[in-house]
Amino acid sequence: MQIPFYENVDETHCFQAVLRMILKCYWPNKDFTWEELDRISAKVDGLWTCPTASLIWLDDRGFDVQSVEMFEYEKFASDGDDYLVDFFGEEVGREQIAHCDIEQETRYARQIAKRNMSIVRTPEISDLKDQLDAGWLLICNVNSRALNGKSGYSGHFVLLIGYDSNGFIVHDPGLPGRASRKVVFENFELAWAFPNLQAKNYIAIRPRSC
Repeated sequence: MQIPFYENVDETHCFQAVLRMILKCYWPNKDFTWEELDRISAKVDGLWTCPTASLIWLDDRGFDVQSVEMFEYEKFASDGDDYLVDFFGEEVGREQIAHCDIEQETRYARQIAKRNMSIVRTPEISDLKDQLDAGWLLICNVNSRALNGKSGYSGHFVLLIGYDSNGFIVHDPGLPGRASRKVVFENFELAWAFPNLQAKNYIAIRPRSC
């Protein structure tokens, strides 16, 4: 597949950019504005985007959606802030709390749990390769600072579109945006498994007709 690329418009729209790539790939005759993508993803101005609202929207519109990670939506729905700190650790958990609308996200988390879109296990590099081979597009949340060889943490969504013998081919919305960016497996793992192995995640999306 030829996967369209869109660059982030600021520091908080990486998820919307990735979602726009996916929708344009599968619905090439439709154009979604940034305002429409904000509504689909329940974007709160100035905050990071959690994928929950968009996954529900995609499920309602005929897409298969699989969220694979150790994160438990049912526990998050009941425990909120405390679960984020327990799961991610103090540094990353507090960053998530500071940059997300927790009350909104716990409501969506309850719906994700009821729809059985979440598979609770730790994914591996081999899982990403297998899903790509099967025709899925994969969204991963990574530490963008680690991805770019820097210290600290900043959550960031990228779209995996393929791989070769050395690493993944990634549409990175940035900023700055980098289409078909090649990221060696070792570097991807460092950014993906941050702050620890249980943080690894992916969202697999494809139309149900595939």
